[in-house]
Amino acid sequence: MPTSLFDLIILGLVLGMTYAIASEGLWGAALIFFDALFAALISFNFYEPLAALIVENVSAVANYADSFSMMILFLVPLLIFRLTTDSLGPSMVRFPKALYHLGRWAFAGGASMLAVAMVLLAYQASPVQKKMLGVMDYKYKPFYGERFDRDFLAFFQYTTGYTFARNGVGDPDPEFPNKPILFDPKANWLMIHQAQRPYGTEAILEDAPGEAGAAGAAPANGAQPAPGNEGQRPGPGGRSGQGPGIPGGTAGAAAGLAPTNP
Repeated sequence: MPTSLFDLIILGLVLGMTYAIASEGLWGAALIFFDALFAALISFNFYEPLAALIVENVSAVANYADSFSMMILFLVPLLIFRLTTDSLGPSMVRFPKALYHLGRWAFAGGASMLAVAMVLLAYQASPVQKKMLGVMDYKYKPFYGERFDRDFLAFFQYTTGYTFARNGVGDPDPEFPNKPILFDPKANWLMIHQAQRPYGTEAILEDAPGEAGAAGAAPANGAQPAPGNEGQRPGPGGRSGQGPGIPGGTAGAAAGLAPTNP
């Protein structure tokens, strides 16, 4: 697939959902945005134990455990939140005209980007090509400059370091001085999941082959994985050091940088 076509599809999804959500008005779009935000946070906080439960009890779908858990824990809370806010919230809140139009498009855009980010992250946790659709790897950057999945990972890393942090029980980190349990201290979720996808032989760090093993890179040129690594799938979540993260950490996530010390 041409990269420009892939970018246009993602951008079209965001713009289409933004238009639909904006039709709810400022109040409705704001509710949908916060419904999606909290549903996404719930998904990434709790998909690890659900995926582990699926792997233990339904081994036939073990390769899809991560992506299934992400989406089910996103969609079910989103539906519950949506029904609850629709039932309990006022049906119409009046705002000044300028604020109304600015706010409804802003909240609609935010909700759309969250939804697309969750779809992309679930797809990246699936057993597909290492370079998804032959286009998207961990360092891919679309022509419009935004990686919605990477931005969400950066945001979630921030919440585990500050907003919802458990301080004093994690490892030292220069970015988070209070030693919280971070979502992924090594910031390598995108690279781990790219390496573990079964199709394709693209190397993870082409510019630094000596670091590829440390980052969990895939064997290049069709080589077999090292003994003991066959069939390994990354565990969801980040508390064990094997789960989600952002290349370059929170600050580097938006810039698309790979970690210097994977």
